[in-house]
Amino acid sequence: MTSVVDGRGRVVLPRHVTEALELSEGDMIAFEKVEDHFVIRKVRAPERKLEEIMSWNPKRIGKPEPVSPKEMKEIWKS
Repeated sequence: MTSVVDGRGRVVLPRHVTEALELSEGDMIAFEKVEDHFVIRKVRAPERKLEEIMSWNPKRIGKPEPVSPKEMKEIWKS
């Protein structure tokens, strides 16, 4: 299989390649040089991991105590 590089250095991946890699618009791919050829693989985007972390919602135990502005400044100093 072949593909053509356009004037801006872009290449269109054949449909069966994007389907095999389960790629969709906006997905990241990596090119890894192995001896005299390159391997293309799908890369998990960093923001997806951040989204997973942000969706983590621990249960709160007890009621939060109010903090004064002065106490908050002291917290940020340490």
